[in-house]
Amino acid sequence: MNIQRIKTLKGTRSILTYWYRGKRYRPVLGYNLTLDRERESALEIMAAIHANSLEPEIKKAPIPLTGQPSTLTFAEFVPIYLQYLKAKRPKNDGRNQTVLTHHLIPHFGNKKLSDIRLEDGLAYLEKRRSVLIGPDEKKRHVAPGTIERECAALMAVLNLAVDMDHLDKNRLKRLPVPEYVKRERIVEGWELLKIREAASPNVWRLAMAALQIGLRENKLIEIHEEWLMQRGDGWWVVPSPGQTKIKGVPKMVPLNSLAYEALFGKTPRIGGRFFHHWKDGNSFKHTWMRTCERAGVHDLHFHDLRHTFTTWLTQCGVDYAVIQTLKGEPLPGSAKYYIHNWNARLRDAVTRLEAFTKAVLSGENDVQVPVTATWVPLASGSESLSTRNVVPRD
Repeated sequence: MNIQRIKTLKGTRSILTYWYRGKRYRPVLGYNLTLDRERESALEIMAAIHANSLEPEIKKAPIPLTGQPSTLTFAEFVPIYLQYLKAKRPKNDGRNQTVLTHHLIPHFGNKKLSDIRLEDGLAYLEKRRSVLIGPDEKKRHVAPGTIERECAALMAVLNLAVDMDHLDKNRLKRLPVPEYVKRERIVEGWELLKIREAASPNVWRLAMAALQIGLRENKLIEIHEEWLMQRGDGWWVVPSPGQTKIKGVPKMVPLNSLAYEALFGKTPRIGGRFFHHWKDGNSFKHTWMRTCERAGVHDLHFHDLRHTFTTWLTQCGVDYAVIQTLKGEPLPGSAKYYIHNWNARLRDAVTRLEAFTKAVLSGENDVQVPVTATWVPLASGSESLSTRNVVPRD
């Protein structure tokens, strides 16, 4: 159950979103309701939905008692899982829904939850490992990390079914999830040099902005000229607030000369967004993948540049509190209330980062490379590890 409140000319309208047996209901509860009245109206409507749905076929298959297996199919239970996920993570990015609808439902959809066996999971793994994706001239197998995320989504659905007594136990618990060597989520020096050679000017500008400003992909693409502010010590960017407190957004970030050049580029501009070529991170994703393929860099996600930003600041000797402030992450305890005069320390941090980045781009072998990174000369043509660390999602 989810209640959305929208301000209209009549007042605040309360809308209920409720999934029941694979169908979504969005009735209007009323206007300017108190929280108690809103909840009462929602419960009344939910009871009416349940009553009107009791058709003869439902009476033949009553809701099972605790401990009895459910007659729901995998496809019928997925909306229940998505409703739960929406309540747990209101700002969920939707990747789980894409995995479920594009891959898992076509394979498991018609099976009853109680009929899903380990053999079905093994068949799914074999199918996904054998399929080829991508354009005709560059067909490739599905990455092990992608299959691992799909298995994590499958397990999350079945485990929730167990918790809600729609399933007695998860029979895929021993499904052998793909194992592989996980790469460090930072860009190495030789990779950055290869990307500079392969990237278009606008892609390289965005990559450099990520390494020097540290904002997330969507927020970088949103940067507008109106966000810039010039002070006595130089230019600063003031991002718009984030939609959720989970993903921190800094109040202000100083721009070093590399960040300024990355934003303005070398071609004349009319104004507006600096990276208007892309709508958001999703529209840029495939451009970045093709750039990395041309560069011979494997499994480097654009978000890994934010990890690199943080790692390089650490290697430059910037203390933890300054790094957290540049990233927009909260400081532990009451530190955020008692530490003041950040501007000079933030400016010093990005100045150090600029010098470090220039050393990396110059190909200096004696540059202080991030911990766990391995310096490989540009001419060697070596490749990075082929996979990245993936945390299973609910």
